[in-house]
Amino acid sequence: MAFFKNKEILQELGFGTKNYSTKVRFLNTDGSVNVKRRGLGLLRNLDIFHWLISTSALTLNFVILIWYVLINSVFAGIYYWIGPEHFGGLDVPAGDTIKEFSALFFFSAQTITTLGYGHVYPIGELASTAASVESLLGLLSFAVATGILYGRFSRPKAHILYSNNLLISPYREGKAIMFRLVNKKQSELIETEVKVSVTFINATSNKREFYNLKLEIEKINFLPFSWTVVHPLNEESPIAMYNLSDYESMDFEFLVLFKAINDTVSQNVYSRYSYKHERILENARFLPLEQSVDKKGRVMIAVNEVSRFETLN
Repeated sequence: MAFFKNKEILQELGFGTKNYSTKVRFLNTDGSVNVKRRGLGLLRNLDIFHWLISTSALTLNFVILIWYVLINSVFAGIYYWIGPEHFGGLDVPAGDTIKEFSALFFFSAQTITTLGYGHVYPIGELASTAASVESLLGLLSFAVATGILYGRFSRPKAHILYSNNLLISPYREGKAIMFRLVNKKQSELIETEVKVSVTFINATSNKREFYNLKLEIEKINFLPFSWTVVHPLNEESPIAMYNLSDYESMDFEFLVLFKAINDTVSQNVYSRYSYKHERILENARFLPLEQSVDKKGRVMIAVNEVSRFETLN
């Protein structure tokens, strides 16, 4: 076909053209790139800051809790090794290991936060040195935690909700592939732009190829409602000759890149998504999102219905 010889259509998107013995996914549904780098060793490949910035809030809270308990347990152990008798105000029975360790744990928690109730205090140079080191570590730890939390909250996000499925629907005198997206948040997105690419293993050349797909509309000024992104399957489409079985056998993946300007922070925001063959449905079309007008004249839309569709006969 002429499509595969046209170098203006064939694209290199940075994923290469290597084929794999098993089916692959280049983008996860959460938009992250499904590539794991290795070869430099564990420490050189480790990027703790990026992981803490991008991980879920539940995971971050769990890490903070584990770190807090672990560091206080370590210093409580150090204080117990120095000796409970080197800490004044430790109002527990002598020789009761559990209560002594528990009291030193809470003393550690007061020290690392620089709270210092003064009920328990170190006696002697060794105990005072350990307490001062923990205080410094506490200041540094809270500074790092503050930076991570600020980075998470200050990083602008697109907050785009995509339809669960990509549909092959009747379109004008033929068919088109389409998916739908909507802005989940109240913040406005302007200069909204979408690019869609497709990758598959060419059955003739047995090489993985990437193509940018021409969309009916690639850019809109605002995104107050939903947006159905459409790629017509006409003579200009490089995938018009394929069907659902080809999508599976040739390991099709549709890659979506969304870009806009967040009007609240006046910064560019991005979102990525991916559809594999198991998320593609034929002879179906999206149903309109429910809209209503409240007493103040505001238009209300049900964003949770972004994936609603009906099957056609």
